[in-house]
Amino acid sequence: MNENYSEIESLLYDWEAGTISDADLAHLQTLLKEDPEARQFYVQWQMLTTTLDLQPHAARPSLTDDLLTRSRPQHAQSISFGWASIAAFALAACVLLSAGLIWSFLSVGSGSTPIASRGGGEPQENTSQGIAILTRLVEPAWPEGQPARQVGEALTSGRFQLEDGVAQIEFFCGATVVLEGPADIELESSSHALVRQGKIRAIVPPAARGFSLDTDKMRVVDLGTEFGMAVSLDSVEVQVFDGEVELHPQAKTARRITTGQGVSVGKAGDLIDSATRPEAFIGIGELESLSLQQDKQRYAQWKTWSDAIRGDSRLVTYYAFDQLTDWQRRLGCDRVPANRDLDGAIIGAKVVNGRWPEKNALEFKQPADRVRVNIPGEFTSLTFSCWTRIDSLDRMYNSLFLTDSYDKGEPHWQILDSGQLYFSIRPVERAINNGPKDYKALSPSFWNPSLQGKWIHLAVTCDWDSRTIVHYLNGRELSRHEVPAAQMPETAQIGTASIGNWELPTLPDAEFAVRNLNGRIDEFMIFSSALTSDEIQDIYYHGKP
Repeated sequence: MNENYSEIESLLYDWEAGTISDADLAHLQTLLKEDPEARQFYVQWQMLTTTLDLQPHAARPSLTDDLLTRSRPQHAQSISFGWASIAAFALAACVLLSAGLIWSFLSVGSGSTPIASRGGGEPQENTSQGIAILTRLVEPAWPEGQPARQVGEALTSGRFQLEDGVAQIEFFCGATVVLEGPADIELESSSHALVRQGKIRAIVPPAARGFSLDTDKMRVVDLGTEFGMAVSLDSVEVQVFDGEVELHPQAKTARRITTGQGVSVGKAGDLIDSATRPEAFIGIGELESLSLQQDKQRYAQWKTWSDAIRGDSRLVTYYAFDQLTDWQRRLGCDRVPANRDLDGAIIGAKVVNGRWPEKNALEFKQPADRVRVNIPGEFTSLTFSCWTRIDSLDRMYNSLFLTDSYDKGEPHWQILDSGQLYFSIRPVERAINNGPKDYKALSPSFWNPSLQGKWIHLAVTCDWDSRTIVHYLNGRELSRHEVPAAQMPETAQIGTASIGNWELPTLPDAEFAVRNLNGRIDEFMIFSSALTSDEIQDIYYHGKP
């Protein structure tokens, strides 16, 4: 994107945010009147906006409607008929764009399959991939070189290995397997897998009959049951705890075994009767107990770390969201030494479970939900750190932390509906119309449907000495941005602000932008320095559920 496009994008963001000045509005009008490339970029922007409007429950307002029908309340000058003509021309031009070009517009910045129009004009559904879901993990250890799997992850066809620990996998056919490491299986379909190594307990309800597991010696076909299977390099053992399974040994006659029966496969491929040992295979109930025990351990470890970090001299404010009650409307600041003036006021948001059953969180659902804070002081570097569970990105701007007025030196941290992290600090007073614009540090899109409803750690650092803004996701650097000197204020300030929302209703009709986070927050920290990558990783490591 060239510099002119960057300027137009910045102006359009300001328009949608309701923060554009009269001078900037006039400048945007001039650009669109005089520059064909600017109009083309506007068409692309509007096509993306219009397409996102089609998504179910979308809260994105129509940029064109605002531009053509009215100005923002703070603008003294209304939109002219000439501007409306240009916008109409731009919309007419978009109809003439080729289908391929429109598709490219829709694909930009999307974390999932974009909605496109079919020949009949109906929107195309979003798609996802997977044949099973990973629903529980207890003390997992992964083979070297293999990325760690996460609870809630959709599993596609392919190899699944576990060095140690226990995993619960739910196949889309309805079968559930509890897998003990060391294990090595190949997921082949929503009702079939190949087992190379490991202990498995399979729970197969009637709707999933026909679920099968293969080994190099035999196929096991379930007929609606619960059974155990132990596979090593030189042996295979099957035990039926309830119901019936059908065994298909290689080059041998098939055999059925029922409740209380077990068999092992001899060296010649013969089936040898054996006793059942249900206690040797971890079941769902035992796994649930192990999972709760693990949660308590993880919470205790986090609590120890949390108690220690509260005394960090760089900590501006710390909200642990711990031990809240439904009636409590005050969010205590947990920094040590205590400063009750930094406590937050809970408005609307409900107390719910956090990362662990023992920990609380606040849920932001309604447009008014927020936590109000007032943080004094000036800063020459900042770090924001937040544990959040995002249920959906259905607002144009999804707030993490926004100052009220967004004046000189004030930061804004939010997530766009495109899945991009967005951090900026205004370099000049709002009343100054001809000064440098704020630098918008936009990360690549990190969002995809598999993250919905999962706890993730987000962080951003802003270092004045290097003029660098860095976004982090789950302890890893997501993007790094160098801010031009003219766009960096001398210091930062916060003042009155909101966690999980923005803006108080100050107009006569009490209207305010809908920017509340749709999800939960259960930990929020601000530091007066730019933490290192190792320090961000440490926060993630001690807090991951």
